[in-house]
Amino acid sequence: MKNKSKRLFATLLAAVLVVGLTVAMPLMVNAEAGPFQATLPLKNASYYLGDIPHDLEAKFEYSKSAGLGAISDADLYGNPYGKIFVEWYWSYNNSNDFNASGCNLFDYDYNIGYNAESLIHETHATPSTDEVGVKYYFAVIRYAAPDATGRPGKRETVTNTARVVVSNQGDIGTGNPNSNRNEKEFRVRKVDENGELLSGAVLALTPNENYPQDPSVITHESITVGGFASFSAIPGEYILTEKQAPAGYNPSNDKHYITITDEGVYLNINSLREKYDLVTFVNKKISTLIKNFQVKKVDENGELLSGAVLTLAPNENYPQDPSVITYTKTTVDGYADFAATPGQYILSEKQAPTGYNATDDKHYITITEDGVFLDINSKLETYKTVTFVNKKIPELNRDDHNAFMEGYDDGMFKPSRNMTRAEAVVMFSRLLAKKMNLDANYRNNYYPDVPAAAWYSNFVGYMQSLGVLTDYCRDEKFRPNDPVTRAEFATLAAHFDNLILTDTNSFPDVPDDHWAVKYINSAAAKGWITGYPNGNFGPEDNIIRAQVVTLVGRMLDRKADSAYLAANAGSLPKTYPDVDPVNHWAYLEIMEASISHDYVRNGENEQWTAVH
Repeated sequence: MKNKSKRLFATLLAAVLVVGLTVAMPLMVNAEAGPFQATLPLKNASYYLGDIPHDLEAKFEYSKSAGLGAISDADLYGNPYGKIFVEWYWSYNNSNDFNASGCNLFDYDYNIGYNAESLIHETHATPSTDEVGVKYYFAVIRYAAPDATGRPGKRETVTNTARVVVSNQGDIGTGNPNSNRNEKEFRVRKVDENGELLSGAVLALTPNENYPQDPSVITHESITVGGFASFSAIPGEYILTEKQAPAGYNPSNDKHYITITDEGVYLNINSLREKYDLVTFVNKKISTLIKNFQVKKVDENGELLSGAVLTLAPNENYPQDPSVITYTKTTVDGYADFAATPGQYILSEKQAPTGYNATDDKHYITITEDGVFLDINSKLETYKTVTFVNKKIPELNRDDHNAFMEGYDDGMFKPSRNMTRAEAVVMFSRLLAKKMNLDANYRNNYYPDVPAAAWYSNFVGYMQSLGVLTDYCRDEKFRPNDPVTRAEFATLAAHFDNLILTDTNSFPDVPDDHWAVKYINSAAAKGWITGYPNGNFGPEDNIIRAQVVTLVGRMLDRKADSAYLAANAGSLPKTYPDVDPVNHWAYLEIMEASISHDYVRNGENEQWTAVH
């Protein structure tokens, strides 16, 4: 068997096990030490059929210090029916399971000794895959004392195994003749923040895409055992990173740039190439420290409110541990209780209670081992209960069908013209059920770019005081003369009804992290807005006047009487040369919006009785 092993090693040297198998050597799976130990050389002949090993070669060693009593060399090298019997096999399911799901090929070797080598052929069983996606086998030894006839008796429980990690990256299985040329070996260390060695980290040596590479330069992965991982790779440019941290630890974001040449392994530090020295990755434990604090929710009269959805989200302006996550809480009896790990956060309101608009207030929270703090003007102050104030949703006038959109002085309606942000707010102010007192002064300094003398300033101040401009203005500026986008108009409209939160987005071009996603989804759920024929919404497109009257008409459940319009076409108070009664898609919506009329309900439709 040894001669056959050597022949296979010579003929199959083109494929090297370290490319396909990264070895944890030795890995004692069981805590109990035994007399036999399975190891695998760093360079070992292997041939692959796809990602399944065809031949696997292992080395076994016998330890007298952990032996089975007084076992002599003759016991190990003597008659096949001597005092000791050894078998070994490849397993991928359970190292103690001899018939391991079809991987039951094994080798009886009566002459195994201190440095015996053996080879198993045609091992076609698929490797196992662990919880992090690593494929592996176990090389297993079992041994038995002879029975009364001198033949092998009951086999003892396996006490020694070696875990062999299988990689099918890059050119594994292609028979590339360069896959084992000039390989260089190096080790990497993994410790915690106190310098203690850590096992179980998955490290990756990946080709550096910024450099042209030989096709044989492939990705290697290795798992740390006893704090160390071993790599063996051909010359090339690589990036060494941590793919997965050990359980209970945060991963390291460090990257090390490795150059391997025929002369050795090098580190690239600040564009200088230095001889490789042991690289160390440091993991910090995932914080189990929790700090608690409370948030208060009231209406504009100070009454406690339940049902508000508040979020404590990581502040993206600061580097964070992965344990710093988003927390969502709902107020109960006016309060929400948060419990979070140390980090930098932003506290905000995601959804107001029914009948109220959410506030756009944000509070910057810092949590440390010493407590919870508020960041106020870049100064940390000990946390005091934060209070969010909600204002009731203002009611729109759905009864009186007065005109809310008019044409221009030249007689045109200009349905494809954009609407400014100021015009949109003023239009909604005229649709309120509770009319604005035009003699009162609502001007304030809330938006620095709204001049006090501007025609729209009093309306903007009034609507801001009602709380309907939350998120409509996201950068502390109103931008009155900018055209309003479809996302902005949907946001403004959503403040006049209860917000509906949905689990899925209504439009493929409005991602989860879009600033207006909840408003757009809510308006779509109510049937106020629809997308383009291709299914997209076009959130950044400027909304046009024809789209505005269509959306508002749906909000107010207003539908023009087409029969009345046709019968009285010659006496209508408003007609527009640029809005064809037959061919324009929004003709009825434009007439409904621009002509004040009396009506009666006729099912879902309205029957006009007079215009004025």
